[in-house]
Amino acid sequence: MTKAVVNLPIFPLPVYLLPEGITRLRIFEQRYLKMIKIATKGQGFVIFSAIDKNIDAANKSNLFWGSCVEIINFDQSKDGVLEVDVKCKSLVEILSTTVDDDNLMFGDVIQLPHWSQTKSPYPLGELSTSLESLFNNNPLLDALYPKKNIDNEVWVVARWLELLPVSSEIKNSFVTSQNYEAARGFVESIFLNSPSLAK
Repeated sequence: MTKAVVNLPIFPLPVYLLPEGITRLRIFEQRYLKMIKIATKGQGFVIFSAIDKNIDAANKSNLFWGSCVEIINFDQSKDGVLEVDVKCKSLVEILSTTVDDDNLMFGDVIQLPHWSQTKSPYPLGELSTSLESLFNNNPLLDALYPKKNIDNEVWVVARWLELLPVSSEIKNSFVTSQNYEAARGFVESIFLNSPSLAK
């Protein structure tokens, strides 16, 4: 079956977000306020975590991907900036990009399947209990996730990959590779080498 190609606004931002992941964005530039308006009437927008915001998708030899997100909450901060909570619906491959007169980027994208959208064959363990503890000790993070799938270890591994302070190159390798075993093993290795994370 041919994958459906859709055209969506693209937000270049160094945020790593896998399916079911949630983050809060502060929106103040006019072009991105326009993006939010478009997203509320359509299929969302794409967060693209490229370091080089001017990268040309047509000249990218490796997988050019982003997080397709939906808006789940609006608010205004004390300094008057729009705060938007978004949830990743799926990963997408960005096939091509254009920029409109307001300097807002758009891209033709197709959905990418990812291991984080499956259920785990493993029993619950330290990764789950440690993540639950992290939520309990971080009110802002906890508030972003009113519903937590702590009983699904795939969900837990995906959240740890988002939160762990490791390089974007390492994190990206778990997008281009459809290998949950490798992702789980990597997160476990971080815990083995950093016992304080398990507390």
